[in-house]
Amino acid sequence: MTKKSKLCAMSNEKKPIAMTDAHFKGMVWLYLLTNFIWNPKRHLKKVPLKEGMVAVDYGCGPGRYTNLIARRVGPKGKVIAVDIQPLAVQMVEEKAACSGLANIETILVDSYDTGIDEARVDMVLLMDTFHMISDFDALLREVHRVLKPDGRLFMDPGHMKQSEAIKILDESGLFTIVKSLGRDMLLSPRAKE
Repeated sequence: MTKKSKLCAMSNEKKPIAMTDAHFKGMVWLYLLTNFIWNPKRHLKKVPLKEGMVAVDYGCGPGRYTNLIARRVGPKGKVIAVDIQPLAVQMVEEKAACSGLANIETILVDSYDTGIDEARVDMVLLMDTFHMISDFDALLREVHRVLKPDGRLFMDPGHMKQSEAIKILDESGLFTIVKSLGRDMLLSPRAKE
């Protein structure tokens, strides 16, 4: 498991704002309570992950999905957990170590730029994150940049109306919806120009 810190931001980009530590800790408790109703394992069954894939858990938070993804992609695969909140990255690292998972890398960012090599990723997951984004263009450009041409973006709109999320995705011109799965969407990147 490795950790990278990104200390550069793209110009003209609206910088993302990390939630406070207190807010983050409250969210962790809320997740613990709601996991009985909104089971991450059940939600993740919709995601077409395969062994050996490189997946990004963008906005990983406390790692609600990270270890599950790591098990699905197996030891030959890799999960890159990205977040702006230092406590999130710390929690993911601790959970991975306790679970003995060596295929998880964490990246603490201060912008939407992850520093991940271009066209390296098979799957990006945006789980309960999209509604918290301050610069959709910057996020979607970065997701598009890191995805392989045959890669996929799996997302739920979080606390945003699905129609609003679809409008933002359409206006970006970067993705095509392959499949709608209730409120979840599987998207493919459009050809890079």
